[in-house]
Amino acid sequence: MKVEFTIDEVVAMTGAVLDGLAGAGLGRTDAAALRRWRNREAAPTSPWMQALTEAINRELQGVQENARSSGIVKPDWA
Repeated sequence: MKVEFTIDEVVAMTGAVLDGLAGAGLGRTDAAALRRWRNREAAPTSPWMQALTEAINRELQGVQENARSSGIVKPDWA
C-alpha cells in the first residue's frame, strides 16, 4: 500500500503547525515575520511547499519500506 500526501494536505499540516506557533505567545516582530513567511512561502504554488511535499513523501516511503522489511524479518507475534 502506498500512502502519499498532496500539496494541499501538506499545506493544511503546515498551517496547523504555524497556527500553534502563532498562539505560543510570540512577540510582535516574530509574529509579523511568521505571518510574512506564511503568506510568501506556505502557499501551495511556492517552490518551497513543493519541495517540502516531496521530502515528506520520500520520508514516508522510506518508513513504509522499513516497516515492511522489519515485519518480514521479525513477525510481531514472535
